[in-house]
Amino acid sequence: MLHATRATTRAATHVYVAVDDDDPELAAYEAAVTPVIGDGVWFSVGPRKTLAGWTNHVAARHAGRYRCLASFGDDHLPRTPGWDALLLAAIDGMGATGIAYPDDKRRADIPEAVVISSDIVAALGWMCEPSLQHFRVDDVWADLGNGAGCLRYVPGAVVEHMHYSVRPGVARDGTYADAEDRAPADHAAYERWRRERMAGDIETVKRLRGSGSPA
Repeated sequence: MLHATRATTRAATHVYVAVDDDDPELAAYEAAVTPVIGDGVWFSVGPRKTLAGWTNHVAARHAGRYRCLASFGDDHLPRTPGWDALLLAAIDGMGATGIAYPDDKRRADIPEAVVISSDIVAALGWMCEPSLQHFRVDDVWADLGNGAGCLRYVPGAVVEHMHYSVRPGVARDGTYADAEDRAPADHAAYERWRRERMAGDIETVKRLRGSGSPA
């Protein structure tokens, strides 16, 4: 993912790699990333966090530096040269506030890989809904974007999701298994968010776009 991203970016995109400090492959991550640190690549190692936890950790520290933030897993592989420019253009076409996502060759209904304008992240105070650990974060992005009228699917930008469910030969390894163990809790948390907070979060995004009710 790291090499594919660097080879295909056309919009001065930076990559932040986050790894748990107890990851058995930590040394391999360090060997891959260290030669390019500072050349548009940054590396964080720390106590174990979930996908949502690491994403929010990085986003909270860097949202002010970038007009948009993206979230990819290490099993996403950018294929289209200029995928980042295409997704940024889609957000610019919505007035610079919005959510755009590529064709990941797995699902087109929700953004499993995503680019979000930083003003949305700053206004909500998170990039991944904090009650979630791994699953359903993409459903939240879809609900927010659809509810606020600022979600765009960009089929011309391919960022392939190399998930074992659609890619023969990809193993269901410990990373997948660990995430799947969290699924029941995440499904329940997602339903609570929909009942209790979704409407308010959509209204927050609408106000950024100038279409919400006065605060």
